Amino acid sequence: MVSKSLREDASELEKAVFWSVYHSRKQRFNRLVAMIVLIIKYISCGLILVWPFYLLFLLLILSPVSAEYIWYTAFFIPGVLFWLRIYLKSAFKEYQRVVKNHVLNKGFIRELLFDS
Repeated sequence: MVSKSLREDASELEKAVFWSVYHSRKQRFNRLVAMIVLIIKYISCGLILVWPFYLLFLLLILSPVSAEYIWYTAFFIPGVLFWLRIYLKSAFKEYQRVVKNHVLNKGFIRELLFDS
């Protein structure tokens, strides 16, 4: 385990030290990096599953007769937004489970990518 969380039976001194470290600039930066890594992880996994649809959409946009097929985008864009919402929600849930209220140490990116 690369991250440390606050124990339930921690003393006041332990709580004060934990929260001072948790709110430090380095830990805020680590949490930001963790969120970006989780978003990239989940979106890339989702893209691997549905890349043919994105390729089809890109071909429709770039084709010279795309004005005739513009109504396809009316069906495609809500689907993409729904897909994006699902994967971002999953990334946020993992952030809540693994990162929030934890002090992140060295190697937390490897733990986020490979251990969960």
